[in-house]
Amino acid sequence: MEIKKLSMAVAGAAFIALLTEGTAPVQAALLDFSFTTESGATGSFTLETDTPPSGEPGIFGPGITGISYPNAVSNFSVSAPYINLSNVTTDFNVVPSITSDFIGFPANLGVLSGVSYPPGCITAPGFTCLFDVAVLYSGNLSELPVLSDNPLSYSRGAGIRFYNPTTQERLLTDDITNFQVVRKQPVPESGSSLSLLAFGIASVGLLLKRNSDRTGKAKQALIHSS
Repeated sequence: MEIKKLSMAVAGAAFIALLTEGTAPVQAALLDFSFTTESGATGSFTLETDTPPSGEPGIFGPGITGISYPNAVSNFSVSAPYINLSNVTTDFNVVPSITSDFIGFPANLGVLSGVSYPPGCITAPGFTCLFDVAVLYSGNLSELPVLSDNPLSYSRGAGIRFYNPTTQERLLTDDITNFQVVRKQPVPESGSSLSLLAFGIASVGLLLKRNSDRTGKAKQALIHSS
């Protein structure tokens, strides 16, 4: 009877743990970007799509504003003849008013977005970026400022653009020739449920062994006494 009660308690606890883990809220996806350019530059970064927007508008030119997502980009690395960065954190941005055809791409591909460097360079009081990595964003604009976590919403890369941070003059453009976006695989959580289940099974096994030993000793005592 004692073994049955313990078995039922272990099974119940393990079931609750598994149910809790299975119904935990799903976090917004992290997206991994990688690209190469016409000049042979390579780069990569991770975008955290649930980053809240800045309270200040992003400023991209006279009368042109957008949305800035501070520190939404991590592991930003670029290797090029003109710049080398390794695993830095910086900002992401979306400019809903600048459409793909405005910057020389076919219409209906999305709006301008991308990585801006250094952090804070596109928020007020003005544009002071050294360079950016331009990406076309084709997510649902009516849902902004919430970023899409679908890799397909980041339809293609445009290019790396360097600026004079004082005059805002564009000094260089390096077109992106290969561009990939994938959903970052989540790190597996610790197997707490499996550990609990294993502990329960071990406990039941230990109790069974003890009861078996007690039964064996009782039988031997009975034999000797007879």
